[in-house]
Amino acid sequence: MQAYERLVSWLDQTIPLHNADDQTTEWMASARTPETRARIRRWSRAESIGLAVALIGLILLLAAPVATVVLLVWFGVAGIERTDVYWWLWGIAVGVPLVGGIVMAVGSRQRLVACFADAYVSTGRVDRVIEEPGDDDHAWYQLRVSSELPNGVVLHRTVYRDGNDPRRRTGGPVRFRHNTLDPDDLHDVLFDGWPDDARTGRR
Repeated sequence: MQAYERLVSWLDQTIPLHNADDQTTEWMASARTPETRARIRRWSRAESIGLAVALIGLILLLAAPVATVVLLVWFGVAGIERTDVYWWLWGIAVGVPLVGGIVMAVGSRQRLVACFADAYVSTGRVDRVIEEPGDDDHAWYQLRVSSELPNGVVLHRTVYRDGNDPRRRTGGPVRFRHNTLDPDDLHDVLFDGWPDDARTGRR
């Protein structure tokens, strides 16, 4: 147990929390349980590791063509037949950034989920859907949602979604999580599903 605690302490000092979201530190400080804070810290660290691995992999990928030419010349002069070396070289050059990117993406998503683990859950209405074109015809959608609290305060939030066109959801219910009761903290939000789908059994 002591060895594990020393390892965690060392990681805290050597691997800083990745703060891609400026609100992460604030939400971690306001988390209601130590378990939630630990989850945020763990996934934030995973995101940092993924980013570091992806950057190292990018350097390897850029260096791979030069290394290939050097090996071709060397093997040609020395009369060496080792085609497997090229497979290993390019496998590592492509695999390392790919693994880093996957770890970073998973860490980012799970960090966000952990940040809202202790959040309020509200059901609101989709007031407006704005399409934001992306690369390769991959569109993102900005959903302007609102929810009236029992005390009369109306929350306004912006939810970003990709995939199927959600414009048919305009005027319909949406469930989301939020850490504050600030009515105009637009980005204090995590999409939590469509209540209509839960009632009709759609997925």
